Amino acid sequence: MPAFRPLPASEEAPATHVRSRTPTVFRAAAADWPAVQEWSFPRLAALDPGLPVRLVAGNRETDRTRFTTSTLGSYVSGLTREAAPDDIPVYLKEFDLLRKFPRLRADLRSRELFPPRTMRSSATWIGPAGARTGLHCDLLDNLAVQITGTKRFYLAHPEAVKRAGLESRKYDAWARLSLIGAEKLAAGQEDGEFFVADLEPGDVLHVPAYWWHEVVNLTPAVLLSGFFGPSTRVLSRWAWVQAREALHRAGLLGRDGCTCHAGAPGRRGPRH
Repeated sequence: MPAFRPLPASEEAPATHVRSRTPTVFRAAAADWPAVQEWSFPRLAALDPGLPVRLVAGNRETDRTRFTTSTLGSYVSGLTREAAPDDIPVYLKEFDLLRKFPRLRADLRSRELFPPRTMRSSATWIGPAGARTGLHCDLLDNLAVQITGTKRFYLAHPEAVKRAGLESRKYDAWARLSLIGAEKLAAGQEDGEFFVADLEPGDVLHVPAYWWHEVVNLTPAVLLSGFFGPSTRVLSRWAWVQAREALHRAGLLGRDGCTCHAGAPGRRGPRH
């Protein structure tokens, strides 16, 4: 097994430390948030039990993209049930919880975390034990807040996947993907920068843009990600992503598969 070093923790305020551009964990930085104390699975399930949700089946970053559907109430209520050994975890990923339920914003203290004069957007990951997001790097910095449960992050230096020649051609609008997982990538590399961090409720993790990371739920979990940056950087990234999205919708980009449409990695472009 490859040795991952524990990710250093910082006593600084996240808004100050993120300028260092190094991944860091801030223990209990959000422990007093009402969301951390009150967002139980029954409460989330009751927000709108009949709301249709699209779920990711398995690890779409490195495997075939597959989806299934459910309702918010049925899915969240079932997260704490014991799964059969051969069940493929299904994951509510990149869910815009705060847009669907704006009243939940009152349960956050986001201004305590982010540097001033930055643009940010949020997304929520809700899933069972064993749910996984494969090795990837994002185009923007991320402050991830663990709300419920425990989640493990494996992290690798921004050059680690490129040096190994293992960048995937699979298309994702806001991320780059790896052909293999973090543990396989780190195997046999003595001098690489590979880290691991287990997040408990109230912990906050800074993942700088382009740092590779793979994430697995150790228990049923809820995580809130805040992607952020100076307005000029965010807007330039957004314009670039929109141009690529237009090509993808036209079938001219992402011919080796994508994370937004179901199908085999080698299929010929998106179908809408």
